[in-house]
Formats: sequence, C-alpha cells, structure tokens
Amino acid sequence: MDPRHLVQLAAILEHGSISQASRHLHLTQPTLTHNMQALEVQAGGKLFERSRFGVRSTVLGDMLAREGRAIARRLKDAAEATARHRGGLRSTLRLGTGPLVGAALLPDLAEQLLREHPGTYLTLQSDRPHLLVDQLVDGRHDLVIAPSWLDKPPPGIERFLLVEDDLGVFCGASHPLAAGGVLAPGASEGQRWIALGATSPFDQHVREMLEEAGVDLPRTEITILGEAFMLLRLLAQGRHLAVLPHFPMRMLRSFLPIVELSLPAPPQPRNIYLWCRATLLEDPAFVAIKDGILAHAQGLAASA
Repeated sequence: MDPRHLVQLAAILEHGSISQASRHLHLTQPTLTHNMQALEVQAGGKLFERSRFGVRSTVLGDMLAREGRAIARRLKDAAEATARHRGGLRSTLRLGTGPLVGAALLPDLAEQLLREHPGTYLTLQSDRPHLLVDQLVDGRHDLVIAPSWLDKPPPGIERFLLVEDDLGVFCGASHPLAAGGVLAPGASEGQRWIALGATSPFDQHVREMLEEAGVDLPRTEITILGEAFMLLRLLAQGRHLAVLPHFPMRMLRSFLPIVELSLPAPPQPRNIYLWCRATLLEDPAFVAIKDGILAHAQGLAASA
C-alpha cells in the first residue's frame, strides 16, 4: 500500500467528504477518488460509504485510517524534529500526563530535565489518563505519567511505579462541610459534585469507596476534561465536592483554599505509574531520563 493513500483516507474521514479533503490535501477530486479506488482494491473491501451527508467509514476504513493518522503524525514529528535540530536542540522528549499530577509535578520536573539533559526539547501534553495510554500505544508520546486501570500494560508498553497513591474527598475551605472536616454517612445528600473526566475507567473505584463510606452516589453538576486549574478554581469557591488523588493535591492545596474531608472508610488505592514504549529502554540516555523522573517523584512523595 502507498502510505500517502492511507494519509489521504484519514483526511477524507476526518473532513467527512472527498471534496473538503481534496482542498485540504491540495489534490484534485478525480485524483483522490482514483487513489481511494486503488486502496480499496489492495485492502479487499470498501473503506467508506457515500451518502448525502458525506462519507461514513467502514470497519476496514477505520482500521486503515488509524494507520494513516499515525503516518501523518510521524511525518509531522519528523519535520518538527528537523526544525529543532537546525535550531540546536538535539533530542526531543514527549511527555504526557494527567491534569492534576501534571500541574503538581511538571513545573519542577521539567526544570530538572532541562538542567540535567541540556539540548533536550520537551513536549508536554495534559489529557485524561486512559487517552494518554492510547496515545502512547499510537506512538504519540515517549513517556506518560498516569494511574493504571489495567492488570498489565498493552503489548510493547512498560510501566514503573512512580508513587503509591489513593483517593480522597476535597472541597473549598468555605464549603458548609469544611469546618467539620468529615463527610459522614448522609451528610452528602443534596451536595453538588465536580467530576474530573467523564466515562472514566476509574468510575467504579470511586463508587465503591463512597458506597463503603455510606455516602450517596454523587450528583455530578460539572464535569471537567483534561484540565486542572479550572477544577481547582471551581472547587475553591466552596460549592462543590470532588474525589481526587492525594499525591498531587498535597502539593496543589497550598495555592488555593481547599481542604480534605475524612471518610469513615479506607481510601481507594490509585497508584501513579510512569509508562513508556519498551523499545526506548534500549537507549541508555532514555533510561537515565526515566530513572531521574522516578527519583524526582519518589523524593516528593517521601517529603510530602
């Protein structure tokens, strides 16, 4: 298969029509149509269906479009790496992290990495943990800092324990429950909650912890996706409760008036891991970076 045809297929499905994709790709519609016909012959099936609303992908089309998007990303990464090399930056580290742990950990960690590895260029991305791991599998990151919901990492991926962590319930210092410092059974009735992420694989763990504590299932009023500062500002206003991990909150609470409410039940574990692609562990320079990140985080955990 011609890799260019896979990239073109991804563009068609992204734009929803051949005409829009042709303008984006600077190709004529007949050329693009011919290329897709050739790709369908090679793939042995239809890649998309046409309708008056545009194009709709088939299962085969989705599979090949994913490869096309990966090729496009690698081409973009190569172009960016070339530009950085011309500017004197010799290596790139792409690090993805969950929003809260990133806000707590990355400012000092980034400074340490740049100091210990001069000439390195950092790309930092904040997103929901399960999306970050998917992106790591797709080759979009070198390292990811995120909790794990999997018994074992995906094929080709390794993970290392960064810090042992668990969950707690937090609110603003002016919240009606803050003075007592306890979320007792029945006290949460009618309370409003903020959730960090929607349809998360960790939702069941949160429900189990609250049910064991005799707390009513949260009435989520606000859901925030992939962003920490907005969550903390809203929580500090004192009108909501939120279930959040302890490790990053211990470092972030000093910036905003946020308190923890104790629960009449043990906290739910939520350990944080450092994930990476297994092939990168063959590079001694990468291993040194990985070990430095682990040591930095474990030092913070010991002093918190």
